[in-house]
Amino acid sequence: MKYDHIFVLSPGRSGSKTFAEACKHLTNYTSAHESRGGKIGEDRFNFPISHIEADNRLTWFLGSMAERFDDKNVLYVHLSRDFTQTVDSFVHRLRNSDYRSSIIRAFAHGILMKPGDWTPEEEVELCRLYVQTIHSNVTEFLHNRPHKLVQLGDGGTSFNSFIDSISPEGDIDLVKRTWLEVHNAR
Repeated sequence: MKYDHIFVLSPGRSGSKTFAEACKHLTNYTSAHESRGGKIGEDRFNFPISHIEADNRLTWFLGSMAERFDDKNVLYVHLSRDFTQTVDSFVHRLRNSDYRSSIIRAFAHGILMKPGDWTPEEEVELCRLYVQTIHSNVTEFLHNRPHKLVQLGDGGTSFNSFIDSISPEGDIDLVKRTWLEVHNAR
């Protein structure tokens, strides 16, 4: 089936950049990673038709997504990676990045609102909480919506199943090979 919109939901650090890069080889969809970041209002959700968007920040707009897309031809992808590897990646990012728009930094200091610095043990726990919270929110949101589960690290099995389900056109072998490459490992 061909979809008007495909939204890839994840906590981040789970292959969303790789997902978007792989899907750029499709000729009947456009694909991007965080293409509407920094936009507000309707502009935040102004995605073109026949588009695949991978953006972990969409998990914070699930109510708005439902309002705008529940009556549309949409497929959601719940993208995940081994839980411990995802947490470890966020811990590394929290400790080693000064990136102002870091989602884990926003969660650690904006959502949880702990005065002062986190201890190393607390940093690990808050990263676990973040990843679990996002997966719980996405799972609940997808309960009665069309979706596919894609797991980074399963050798391409779930990604290939997703690709085969969206009436793909283009160099499908290249799409599937690109999924097995690492993008945005920093």
